[in-house]
Amino acid sequence: MRKVILIGAIILANIALVRAQQSGVNSVDRLEVLDSVPLLDIKQTSGFSKIFRDWGFVGNSLTSGEHEYLKEDGSKGYLDLYEYSWGQFICNETGAKGVNFSKGGLTCRSWINQMWEKAKEDPKQAYIISLGTNDRYKKYTVGDITTDIDTTDYNKNPDTFAGNFAGIIQRLQSIQPKAKFFLMTMPQTTDKGYNERVEVYNNVIRQMPEYFDNVYLIDIFKYAPVHTDAFKEQYKNGGHMNAAGYLYNSWILMTYIDWIVRNNFKEFAEVALIKENKSIYD
Repeated sequence: MRKVILIGAIILANIALVRAQQSGVNSVDRLEVLDSVPLLDIKQTSGFSKIFRDWGFVGNSLTSGEHEYLKEDGSKGYLDLYEYSWGQFICNETGAKGVNFSKGGLTCRSWINQMWEKAKEDPKQAYIISLGTNDRYKKYTVGDITTDIDTTDYNKNPDTFAGNFAGIIQRLQSIQPKAKFFLMTMPQTTDKGYNERVEVYNNVIRQMPEYFDNVYLIDIFKYAPVHTDAFKEQYKNGGHMNAAGYLYNSWILMTYIDWIVRNNFKEFAEVALIKENKSIYD
């Protein structure tokens, strides 16, 4: 499945390149056309993701480096090993600071109830938000982004996935108005029926950048490797990633964020001024 996706991406890029050549686009622009797919080449380096020096990682167990293990009685145990989280791997690679505002089992609503007090005391320059897996498992009401966001008071957002996810962004923007946000969709798998169920929640996440300023989409479902049996064998222990899997996820995120920055340089020109809340354009 991964080969099919990669070959398809290469074909799309080559078609775009041929069209660019036919239209007389210069050689530099043709190289940019080849880079039109965010994860065509997953790099093990940070690229322009390194411009962010103070991260907040918002999520559940998959953001917390959670590992599964067997207890003596044969039942499963779970440990949030933050030093193995993809966020801390990003910090290791870039030399940045980063705090995990995450814990195993969180939904968007329980993140607000359990993590907001901690997060609001420590505003960040940029955030990666990866939530939705537990909302889907618990069949949390999806809601609608067009009706479930109260722009005057996020406390009035309805208790839906859309209302709570938006409420997290609103809360974090209230403490750091110029922060940059990167929102992750949930991945694609070969598990029967999974993709249809998860896309209902992913489609809510995909709409957030249209509603909020300084919010960008990392569409893992669309562009990242599919979680096939072979992928799981290499990168997962049970339902969670293993150490190699969390590291691999950090490469995916740095590659994607690098791509976003390179395609929106103007929007990231004042990254260094975010925490000082200053601008040359105000």
